[in-house]
Amino acid sequence: MLKKTLLAALLSILSLNAFALGMSETISGKVTCDKKPLAGVVVSDGYNCTATDADGRYSLLKNDRATNITVSTPAGYLPQVDRYNRPLFFIPVEDGRSDYSFDLAKNKKNDKKHAFMTQADVQVVNEDELCLYDEQVADAREHFKQFKDRDIFALDAGDVVGDHPELYESSLRHRAGLGFPYYIANGNHDMQYYGRTHETSKARFEKNIGPTNYSFNRGDIHYITIDNVFYIGRDYFYMGYIDEPTFKWLEQDLSYIPEGSTVVMVMHIPLAFTPDQQPFRYDSSSISKQTVNSRHLIELMKPYNTHFITGHMHTTQNTEYSDSCFEHNTPGSCGMWWDIDMCSDGTPQGYGVYIVDGSDIKWYFKSKGRDKNYQMRAYAPGADSKYPDEIIVNVWNHDPKWRVQWLEDGVVAGEMTQYQGRDPLSVERTADKSNLRYSWIGASNTPHLFRAKPVNPKARISVRATDRFGNVYQSDL
Repeated sequence: MLKKTLLAALLSILSLNAFALGMSETISGKVTCDKKPLAGVVVSDGYNCTATDADGRYSLLKNDRATNITVSTPAGYLPQVDRYNRPLFFIPVEDGRSDYSFDLAKNKKNDKKHAFMTQADVQVVNEDELCLYDEQVADAREHFKQFKDRDIFALDAGDVVGDHPELYESSLRHRAGLGFPYYIANGNHDMQYYGRTHETSKARFEKNIGPTNYSFNRGDIHYITIDNVFYIGRDYFYMGYIDEPTFKWLEQDLSYIPEGSTVVMVMHIPLAFTPDQQPFRYDSSSISKQTVNSRHLIELMKPYNTHFITGHMHTTQNTEYSDSCFEHNTPGSCGMWWDIDMCSDGTPQGYGVYIVDGSDIKWYFKSKGRDKNYQMRAYAPGADSKYPDEIIVNVWNHDPKWRVQWLEDGVVAGEMTQYQGRDPLSVERTADKSNLRYSWIGASNTPHLFRAKPVNPKARISVRATDRFGNVYQSDL
């Protein structure tokens, strides 16, 4: 009798501990392809991870806050897709359901060679803007035809809609025009406001789009999407922040990935958006434009070669934190909120193109409606009132390994000086507020401007930019 009492007490304690840890029921399932079991496939509830056994089976103590069960699609395999080309790597949690099984498809292409598109901040507020977005969709669909021998997909860094959840389904329908699947991160304009906690803010995105923390594999690359938009429970306020459950999930997900691997991580808010190199400030503007605890994420990712894909700022900013940590802050697809077809820093509307061979990644920015070699905009002297005698060039996808020079009569005259300022065309197109739907739109400071004073003002002037991969772009004034 005493033994039974002790056993009952122990089970009660374990039950209470499980409840305190957010654990509830045990779920299970099988991962297959053509009815054949797949071993070693990672399955998760967004809080904890496990892997399938030799029979393709798994079991997992599900967190009681879990909303989706996800499969981290292994290299060589693909998830099913719905009618909008949305990858179905997840199954929504249902009360009373205990079996969550996944049937994957064999990738018909060798995914060690693949290509992907990046975009951010489509942020539509009506159907007319979705029709404008169709122009970028058509451009990307045509551009990616050159990679038809590769596996292709898109990564979206969030803000699918601009606080208009009724547009979610229509937005997915327009995305289907890409002709390839897409993976989306949660953005601040996707979140649900006025809830009592951060956790409640994810409900709208999860219901309409899918999970906020998940991963998948293509060839030698591991892809991760996380939610770093932290709603602070007051009206519309939020900050860039990664909570502890997400860090715990990341640690588990990465435990299945060998150190030294290449990882691409997608999230909405940048790691540390400080182009003017100002110290951290604790105010609503600062904390909403960067991930305030990003140093811990960078530390966690040190064993890997990591590329972060972020958005939120509607501008272009490439930051190389180390030889193994690079952030691609992706400009807004909406340009200046569908009012002007360029971003406030002068970046044209467009998208990123990434080409993968094994663990090697090369990339460039593709401007909508332009040739892929359109990588800068040059201005004759007088365009910038601060430097009236100097030529100016905006090299929007610049990073520290680019080289920017000017030529006089076809001969290199020197290296141009990088500076912070405002793109002259962006200034011009936002000067007359009466022509804009939103009066607050304006040109923003950017660090990817360059200037030089010609030695011979009467010479034929050209600007030459060479990217980190040796590609040369030239513009004649």
